[in-house]
Amino acid sequence: MAVDQRSDRPVYRQIADELRASIQGREIAPGDYLPSEADLVDRYGVSRITIQRATSVLVAEGRVEIERGRGVKVRDVGPVLRLGTGRFSRKARQSGKGALAAEAEAQGLTWRSEDLGTEEVDAPLAAREILGEDRAVVKRRRMWVADRPTQLADSYLPLSLAEQIGYLRGATAPGGVYGLIEQHGRMITRYREELQARPAEPEEAVSLDLPIGAPVVRLVRVAYVGDTAVEYFDSVAAGDKHIYRYDFPAPD
Repeated sequence: MAVDQRSDRPVYRQIADELRASIQGREIAPGDYLPSEADLVDRYGVSRITIQRATSVLVAEGRVEIERGRGVKVRDVGPVLRLGTGRFSRKARQSGKGALAAEAEAQGLTWRSEDLGTEEVDAPLAAREILGEDRAVVKRRRMWVADRPTQLADSYLPLSLAEQIGYLRGATAPGGVYGLIEQHGRMITRYREELQARPAEPEEAVSLDLPIGAPVVRLVRVAYVGDTAVEYFDSVAAGDKHIYRYDFPAPD
């Protein structure tokens, strides 16, 4: 492809477009390296700085990573997990499946939840305002799908509820925390989710095996029993491994 110097689209983005198409079309497969910087300079007739700007676009998208002394390598991002409202079904909980298990198993993917600890804490301001209590019990986890880290998840319960259901003591139930809450007579009636896309922070990138600055999705979910919030869930998910899909009736 010859770049179009007259186009409104910057030259470096045109080059990034072509390289991205080659990656998506598997002309350059996961684990392979992009042509060298010198080869790309010759191919497109542009400067090294322009090529570096083009590859930086792909780095920011999480498609490639720079290996010093070796080149720019196409990342193997693994399977995509499609998350829909069905993962919260009571039927799935009653069969012993939490949200991650329900979604992963529906797609034939292996999964596991890595427990990073449970503790009583001062609730973060956002959680405090929603849960209505200053103290909370948080369970921190890292989720794995197909042997890849995909999500960091912190689940906050108001301290009074956590004490009643034994959350801090490690009590469990089929279907995870929602199954445990419902086991104690509080039926979950609705959820609210908020999504925010942003670059990964350094610690998140390390934990999720992502390039620093790769896209992640922060998902905050609140679970309600009637009008009472019973869980504040704060997670960061690898942007290249998740699609969020919601079905809902058209409003009148």
